[in-house]
Amino acid sequence: MKAPQAVSRSTAALAVQILLWAWLIGLSVIVGLGYRVMTELADWERVDTGLRQLQVLEARVTELADGMQALEARPAPATAAELQAVRQALEPRIGQVEQAQESRATTDDLQALRNELEQIRAHQATARTAAPPQVRSPKPAAATPRVAPFPYRVVGAELRAGQRSVSIAPATGEITAGQLQVMLPGDVVGQWRLQAIDGNTAVFQAGGQTRRLAIP
Repeated sequence: MKAPQAVSRSTAALAVQILLWAWLIGLSVIVGLGYRVMTELADWERVDTGLRQLQVLEARVTELADGMQALEARPAPATAAELQAVRQALEPRIGQVEQAQESRATTDDLQALRNELEQIRAHQATARTAAPPQVRSPKPAAATPRVAPFPYRVVGAELRAGQRSVSIAPATGEITAGQLQVMLPGDVVGQWRLQAIDGNTAVFQAGGQTRRLAIP
């Protein structure tokens, strides 16, 4: 009876050992698989982090490339030497333009003087100076101020800016373009003021004296 019981116990112990080893082996496999899965997850996280960093770097590289293109597209700033060269090239042209304008203005002035001189020469053939009227005063002759001769003569009349004007020259000597003066009512030459142009008469005043000169 003892022999079969001993065999049963030995078999039960062996079965328990086998189950224990099987459980240990299974547990080891499960632990190994879990570690492997955790390792793979960690690797995936590192890969995902690396991908995100790579995307950030690619975005920065793209921004840098766009910035470089924008800088390359900008015109190069002019240097001081280039500005000086442009200035030297333009100065002769500016001088030519200024000289042309001055020459044109001088030509126009000369032409205007020639026209006035021609008009004066045309009127000079029939020009005559009216004798100034005698100013009578009720005061005694001794108290009458001395009447100075009028130093100018009227040689013509014309319209300027819609207003009549007269051209005068010295009373004596040959008339030249430089001696001509054009006067509007209110203008003053010497001490004489052109008071008015009454028909064919120019009225001048100086102090208490008045001169009426006929306009040719």
